[in-house]
Amino acid sequence: MKTRQPHRMRCAMFAALAAALMLLPALEARGETLTWDQVKARAAARSPAAAQAKQAVRAARAEASGAGRWPRSNPVLKGGAELGAPFGHPEDLGFSVELEQELDVFGVAAAGARAGRQGVAVAEGEAAVLRLDGLAEAAEAFIELDRAQRALGIWTDLDRTFGRIATGASKAAEAGERSELDAILAHADSAGATSELSQARAELARAQARLAVVVAAPDAASLRVASSDSVQPPDARAVHVLLAAALRRRPEAALWRARLDEAEARRTLAARSVLPQPTLGLGIQTEREQREAALGDPGGQNGLRHQSTQLQISLSVPLPFFDTGQAERARALADASSAREQAEIAVREIKAAVTRAKSAADASWTALTRWQAVAPRLDEAQSLLEKGYAAGQVDLFDTLAGAERVARARVRILEARADYLKARAALSRALGEEP
Repeated sequence: MKTRQPHRMRCAMFAALAAALMLLPALEARGETLTWDQVKARAAARSPAAAQAKQAVRAARAEASGAGRWPRSNPVLKGGAELGAPFGHPEDLGFSVELEQELDVFGVAAAGARAGRQGVAVAEGEAAVLRLDGLAEAAEAFIELDRAQRALGIWTDLDRTFGRIATGASKAAEAGERSELDAILAHADSAGATSELSQARAELARAQARLAVVVAAPDAASLRVASSDSVQPPDARAVHVLLAAALRRRPEAALWRARLDEAEARRTLAARSVLPQPTLGLGIQTEREQREAALGDPGGQNGLRHQSTQLQISLSVPLPFFDTGQAERARALADASSAREQAEIAVREIKAAVTRAKSAADASWTALTRWQAVAPRLDEAQSLLEKGYAAGQVDLFDTLAGAERVARARVRILEARADYLKARAALSRALGEEP
């Protein structure tokens, strides 16, 4: 039994290893790779900005659903009855019926409905702004994750290269072909490359977590993005053409107009609501009276009889002396003034945003084109370094320094590409367009 136990343990270890190897492809299969179109569609439906916009619109529509209801209050029915017995004659009978209803004859319901519709328009305008903000955030998160993925590949290759060189330097030092100092410094440079790789992995995790929130991905660690290597040039239109397009398309302009109309509608509603709302009352009263018969009239035929029916209509008008709605009207007037001022400020901000985004896009495109001209030579430089080191024509530390410079140049190209793509996304947002 003792001789078979190690054999069984090895079998169990091999089985566990085989299961783990079979599980790795399944874990990789669960990874999710998204294109920009997929990210944009999910961000428009699932991002926090989209959820906030939907909630605001739902709340505004719910508030406006009963704003124009007429009449504004339910009818009130009142009734009463008076019986003669046991306090009077058994045949005495009286009853009354009253119906009370507020008559919205002054257009309060219409003004309320208009204010409710304008409130919905404001909520929809805010939703449009939030949607563009959410797409801009999604674009930035997408660009950051794409850059982090590409940078991770560069630092991974550099770490492998430095690891091979450090291992070769150690073997050469053991054989007496290189000094021990060269081997130690080569391992130090390899540790630096490993540190850069760890930093790249941390940046990748942060970018994954950010995009996962925007697209509501269940597993951020398995999230990947796919983008084209080609980059479109910037918008060639002049600044004044872009400004005119932004003033037409930006949802902020429509939003401030909607807020101005909503404030005016609330001011009208406050002014209409303080007018008297009359109450109509309807009453019916029936009276019957009969005197006792006289002594000379045993049958009571000559007795006095009286019967009357009365219809009463009353109109009560509440006096609006105690509530004139001055505070509501003043608040609505102040909101309207603020909306006008904010509309003027928004126009200036739109112009500044377009000018700034256009300048940033042009400048970053110039930097990117210069880096793209250098990019084809980097592969050649890497190949020359490896061949020179293998032939003994390039020193160890020159090889390490050159390889690191090539890697950092490639990372700088990725950063320039990301800066340009972010500038293009900012210009699209400034123009009121989807990135």
